[in-house]
Amino acid sequence: MRKVNLTLPRRVKIGGKTFWQVTAPSPIGGRIRKTFKDREDARIFHERCEVQITKFGSQAMELSDRLRGQAIEGARKLEPYGATIADAVAHYVAFLESRRGGVPLAQVVKELTAARTTEGASARYVQDLRLRLGRFTEAFPKKTSREITTADVDAFLGNLGLAPGTANTFRRDLRTMFKFAVRRGYVEKNPVDRAGIFKNKAGKIEILTVEQTARLLTSCDDSTLPAVALAVFCGLRQAELERLQWGAVDLDEKIVTIDASIAKTGSRRVVDIPDNAVAWLAPHAKKSGAVMPSDFRRLFDRARVRAGFKPSFEGREDDVLKELLTAAEKRKPALAPWPANCLRHGAISYRLAMSKDIGRVATAAGNSPAIILRHYAELVKPTAAAAFFQITPTVDEGKVIKFAGGAA
Repeated sequence: MRKVNLTLPRRVKIGGKTFWQVTAPSPIGGRIRKTFKDREDARIFHERCEVQITKFGSQAMELSDRLRGQAIEGARKLEPYGATIADAVAHYVAFLESRRGGVPLAQVVKELTAARTTEGASARYVQDLRLRLGRFTEAFPKKTSREITTADVDAFLGNLGLAPGTANTFRRDLRTMFKFAVRRGYVEKNPVDRAGIFKNKAGKIEILTVEQTARLLTSCDDSTLPAVALAVFCGLRQAELERLQWGAVDLDEKIVTIDASIAKTGSRRVVDIPDNAVAWLAPHAKKSGAVMPSDFRRLFDRARVRAGFKPSFEGREDDVLKELLTAAEKRKPALAPWPANCLRHGAISYRLAMSKDIGRVATAAGNSPAIILRHYAELVKPTAAAAFFQITPTVDEGKVIKFAGGAA
């Protein structure tokens, strides 16, 4: 291609009128031709081109007036920070590169759950992790690991509409996922680190009434009933039940031993099993193995719906649960919210109302007497407590209960 040189302004006729033209080399090859009405304007343009070509070569010719203005304004804003336009461009290009690429969020979840399984995590933990993180991937189906921001995380958690403790559980799992993604090089920084944490507000202790408790027990299947019965009548924590083995349940002595290795407080304690709880447990007792089945959450959600309560997760992939929810929509009243930690709260409240022995109840619950007195004193009437400990299954009809009247 023939080299194009900068030309002096020359007179041309266009439509019978006189104009002045300047031809300059283009940085991408060829030429740039500018036409002016006034000769002086053409001369000024020629001189500016000459200076720019002398200093920067022909590439300077692609700078428009608008681009030059942006460069001047940008340099002015960067000056107080001792930075140049080149610094700013390098920083922003690095930022854009960090957001480009990444991997689909579903892939991160798949790899994380596979890694946790290999590391020996319980099937229940892995399933819960998959379910919670699955809701996050559904909320951002088109974003990759590098495109998720802290604002995205805050918006997701805020829109869940869950209790603070539950929302923080989601936040914990999201932080785990992105920490894993950082290690694998799928993202540079963990966007959850700066996400908000929900504050738990001290609220009213809620428990199930005697009638609701009985209905829940009769709604459980054989595999979930033992864990539910121990929660209902002995007040064991969920984390303790998840690790509890049948070897720690002695129905002859009517005690369950919570070893220090599974207790929240790290201290071993022995909890007595009431006579009616023994009646619920005896038909399902085993010599060994876990008390709580690996799919307890799924099966317990079914029991909750049968008993008239909302499940923990309505989006669970469970055809039986979906059928139960569909049937429940047609009935009155509507499914009631599940009170947080209500089984443990109920066990402690009914025991205290029945025995009136704060020290003994505190020891069984793994709490201090001050906590028991502050949260559970006078929450239940004695008549309701008496009815609670008479909830028993009949011998002939399996889980059909009988109990004296009274409500919490």
